[in-house]
Amino acid sequence: MKLTYCIGICVFLVPWTQTAFPMEGDPPVVPVEERLNAFMQQAANEGFTGGVIVSRGDDLLLRAAYGERIPGTDEPVQLDTISTVGSITKQFTAAAVMLLQQQGKLSVDDSLADWFDGVPADKAGITIHELLSHQAGFAPALGPDDERIGRDAFLAQAFASELLFTPGDGYEYSNVGYSVAAAIVELASGTGYESFLRKNFFDPLGMNDTGYRFADDVRGRLAHVRKDDGSDWGSVYENFMADGGPGWHLVGNGGIHSTLDDMLRWHRGLQDGRILDEASTARLYGRYADEGGGTYYGYGWSIEETPWGATLITHNGGNPYYFADFLRFPDDDIAIFLWTTSRERRLKDLGRPLASIVYGGPAPSIEPPPPELVRVGSAPTAPAGSAAARWQLPATPVSEISAQMLNVIDADDDDARRAWIEKTIHPALLEKHGAEAIAELAQRVKEDLGDYRLLGIRPFPDNRVDIEFDTVQGIMAIELGLDADGGDLKVRGIGARVGD
Repeated sequence: MKLTYCIGICVFLVPWTQTAFPMEGDPPVVPVEERLNAFMQQAANEGFTGGVIVSRGDDLLLRAAYGERIPGTDEPVQLDTISTVGSITKQFTAAAVMLLQQQGKLSVDDSLADWFDGVPADKAGITIHELLSHQAGFAPALGPDDERIGRDAFLAQAFASELLFTPGDGYEYSNVGYSVAAAIVELASGTGYESFLRKNFFDPLGMNDTGYRFADDVRGRLAHVRKDDGSDWGSVYENFMADGGPGWHLVGNGGIHSTLDDMLRWHRGLQDGRILDEASTARLYGRYADEGGGTYYGYGWSIEETPWGATLITHNGGNPYYFADFLRFPDDDIAIFLWTTSRERRLKDLGRPLASIVYGGPAPSIEPPPPELVRVGSAPTAPAGSAAARWQLPATPVSEISAQMLNVIDADDDDARRAWIEKTIHPALLEKHGAEAIAELAQRVKEDLGDYRLLGIRPFPDNRVDIEFDTVQGIMAIELGLDADGGDLKVRGIGARVGD
């Protein structure tokens, strides 16, 4: 899942580092391979578990694995360890649609009514283009990834669901839309979704360790993850795919498994035109939907410009246990893919520092471990009547301001929202963005949360706080940047992210 947005001073986001190319008289340049290896070794020393591969043209700059494959054992992650790529799956669905269009079997301008009978009037005109660019209006998700729901039952749910906006008039990252697109792939091709990918993409490219289903002997290469209590949760494959999976809450939008080498093969196939022709490949990278913050969604890819002028084509994916990140710079034939079972965000957001190194810039040091999560009800709560008491949070100023934010999100009350904004938002933030934009952001957070369970708050020493939730989309965090104003804490920045 890819979802980030912010307003104000969002110091919590991971910035691109500016490139710093050597000048005459500078000390000798350390080879990029050594710099990449040193950065990842630092991450491994901090607890990174997973694999990473970096290529530039025909040169393999880094290919390495770190940590334990199964928590609590001495068995190491191997270069051929298999892990889920999460929402990176969406680019396979988008490529399948474009190939079928090349073959004359569908058009991205086709509507749902062209492919399904009995589509409700509000959804009949949704186009495949709108599904792929997240402009159809479907909700982010309709059910848990591990539910063994069939295609027809899933489609019935999707067609009966309430749209978030009129198709074509907005943007909402939606797993539902991509599963509907996968159903169209099946109807247009006359074969199963995974079978189509395997026949047309995976087998021709030699991606033998990529897919939803594997022979039994592959289980000894699956990445496992650690639960909060330190025990082995197992693998996504064993939890979501075995015994009848994947269900259609996952098909087409997530859950594909792969390896370092196979994802590099996918990059090479896109670069060399062995997957799609030039025109269809360009359609994948179109800038169809403004995601905010300078990024645009194409078909299964997010597109942005880096500070040094290179175009980045990227997507990530994951759930509370796994994360994968795929960064490609097609103009320079650079690819970076990593997967990890590390739970800490600081050990996930490594793709951009790696890109900075490849382009000759600096890599930031790995951040220190985050503060402990103050779990709901884990400490004496605030006095009765306070916002913090309602949410079973301790009696601290940070807890109280976090709880006030929760009250505003939880209650659909415009008056309460305006009162909270006037009382709690820093004047500088109000002056810069206005109360209406801040209220809209609070409403957007409410819509994205859906059904949730509050986990607690994570206060940082520099007056930042994460409010963390367990949602159908994975772990979501509302991020507040705080500042003192007349002795009172005020909200100077608001952001949110879902999973990774």
